[in-house]
Amino acid sequence: MSVKPNFAAMTAIELRAYVLEHRGDEEALHAYLDKLHAENPSSHVYSAEDNVSEAVAEYLKNKKTKEL
Repeated sequence: MSVKPNFAAMTAIELRAYVLEHRGDEEALHAYLDKLHAENPSSHVYSAEDNVSEAVAEYLKNKKTKEL
């Protein structure tokens, strides 16, 4: 029986690496996503029904405008 790491004590980078190595660990994935959202609370979470292509196009348009 293996002991799970303390996800709360891990950095987002460490959690990402752990999730990539343990792709079936849903608890780790949720901890990672929670940490990302805590670090950037204004981020938007899309549902499966959302048209993400429109959001990506708007993001790229805004990014291009800022670079000019």
